[in-house]
Amino acid sequence: MAKTVKRLDRLSDILCSVVDSAELIRNVHPDTRFIRAANDAHHALSSIINQLNTHTRLYQSLYKVMGDASVTKSFCGQERKVGDLLLIDFEKSGIHMPAATRKRFVDLQDRIGELGHAMITMAGPGIQKVTFDDPNEKLQGVPANVRSMLSRGGGSATVPTVSALASTILKSATAEDVRKEMYMAMHSGSKDQVDVLEAMLWTRAELARMLGKNSYAEMSLVDKMAESPENVISFLESLADLHKPKAEAELLQLQRVKDKHVEPGNSSSVKAWDRAYYSQFLGSAHQSPRSDPLGDPFHATPLPSPASGDLAAYFSVGTTFQGLSDLFRSLYGITLEPATVAPGEVWHAHVRKLNVVHETDGKIGTIYCDLFTRNASEGRKYENAAHFTVRCSRRIDDEECFGSAYQSNNMKILDSEKEVVEGGVAKRYQLPIVVLVTAFKAPTDDRSPSLLSLWEVETLFHEMGHAMHSMLARTDFQHIAGTRVPMDFVEVPSIFMENFAKSPQVLSSFGRHHRTGAPVPQGLLASARAVAATSDALDTQHQLQLSLLDQMYHSPLALQHGFDSTVVLAESQRLYNVFPPVPEAAWQVQFTHLYSYGATYYSYFWSRRWASRIWRRWFEGRDPEAWKEGGQLFRTELLGWGGGRDPWTGLENIGVVKDGERHGVFKPEMSDLGIMP
Repeated sequence: MAKTVKRLDRLSDILCSVVDSAELIRNVHPDTRFIRAANDAHHALSSIINQLNTHTRLYQSLYKVMGDASVTKSFCGQERKVGDLLLIDFEKSGIHMPAATRKRFVDLQDRIGELGHAMITMAGPGIQKVTFDDPNEKLQGVPANVRSMLSRGGGSATVPTVSALASTILKSATAEDVRKEMYMAMHSGSKDQVDVLEAMLWTRAELARMLGKNSYAEMSLVDKMAESPENVISFLESLADLHKPKAEAELLQLQRVKDKHVEPGNSSSVKAWDRAYYSQFLGSAHQSPRSDPLGDPFHATPLPSPASGDLAAYFSVGTTFQGLSDLFRSLYGITLEPATVAPGEVWHAHVRKLNVVHETDGKIGTIYCDLFTRNASEGRKYENAAHFTVRCSRRIDDEECFGSAYQSNNMKILDSEKEVVEGGVAKRYQLPIVVLVTAFKAPTDDRSPSLLSLWEVETLFHEMGHAMHSMLARTDFQHIAGTRVPMDFVEVPSIFMENFAKSPQVLSSFGRHHRTGAPVPQGLLASARAVAATSDALDTQHQLQLSLLDQMYHSPLALQHGFDSTVVLAESQRLYNVFPPVPEAAWQVQFTHLYSYGATYYSYFWSRRWASRIWRRWFEGRDPEAWKEGGQLFRTELLGWGGGRDPWTGLENIGVVKDGERHGVFKPEMSDLGIMP
């Protein structure tokens, strides 16, 4: 019985090593044969995992162990944590319920998956096109070449609502009624789309009720740092109230511009469809709205900076990785060392292998880098920035060896384990392997390396933050290894790294012209950073609204008779945004993160707060020579624990938690949003 948790964790490690590898292969391998095989393996192993998650005898065995104090008294904190988490995972499948109830529970889970898939598949405006009669006349203000193209053949012109053309009309058409028509079409949702979303929200709420929870948000937040919907809402509302005057000030600027452009006596309040048009008259210091306002906040595409193209010449992929290696040496005493790959080890010629080497411990893990876009002839590839875990770190010297192959070490993989001494005890750990995927422009030749914009540098730093979490978390169990932490903490290490990518000190330390070797000009860097630092208050307020809308949709409201997601959307606009509600708009059907995040969309703001405070407390304004103190503290109190300890403890130990915050009392500052006063 005493080995039950360790055995289940080992079983999980074996299964995950295959499933995670298959997930990687089907997203990055250029050969369709490998992709098919990976899909088959992923499907087969996922089925086995689902069977194990509903295996009554396994659950009963673990339940008995975790309830027996004579057994658990010998458990370390990590083992007890893993046992509790495994129980939660089992019970999420309804395994503790009577057979008839469990069938209903499983049916609801399956239904949520079906509805979520349908929502994503159907995502997009409900109105797919807008037709304009006499476009040359009606679309005044739109670039002449665009109007000419639309006017060919005479008569009307049809504009797809999902197109650059639609965005151009919204930004440049002088007639407000045209902009409104375009906006309403772009933010529309059909009855079928709304029905699918509302069915998903109702089914989630019903599932939560079966588990004795008042809402899906309450169910989802049980194992998160925030713990409850009340805490999340209190946190978000405190941020929204703090930030709203800043958004109102931007809205006032737009209002003044509109008043100047409209004939006296005919002006009205600024509406959502006015924003893109009037923003262009505010100058380069004011940002236009993003083209993906419902996009993932962790990987939001930036607006171009006038200096970004010139700066790219100073940030090749090679120099940026060298800069990262130097930074990691100063923070954690580790370096990134290029390694030779064996024949057949990687899936594409562009893939590079880096060993992560500690100054005293030696090699502690491996990172494979698949960084570049591919031509169509080279096969498809996942094109977003991502961090794939292939193998987690875990302790292996204290587990049983089954079979002669294990006992004779014939199953041991070369260079995959590490002997260490901790607290006078000799231990052996499995070394982690991760893969970083990005979509940078591929190099054309030796004289033309891949060059990165400042945003791409920031993206690489962000993903390397995740990688360092995987490399530096040394835990006894894979279930809590590396990035396997609460959803609302997992982005802290990555957002923390973004601070260094925004630091002129850091950028200057490695920015060199790829041909001349000249250092990056400080004036050019300062100009680009100034533009990048210009926060868009209207976008930030919109993201706060989305985070609160996510909570509203996953509250008990979803079970009320007559629940109307479009009415709730308008109410969230009234409460948390500065633009007046547009009752007829139904853009919630395009907010697909409602399915993937499900009551945890707040995590971006939650993580941003901690990363900003850690940066200000231990790094900002300090000489880089002194960063090692903060780096070692960040490693020992947060990264090194993986998910083996409540993140609140580490955050308190490094001095960034304010009085009352752990109990839901929030007094945020603008800097918690990454905005300097």
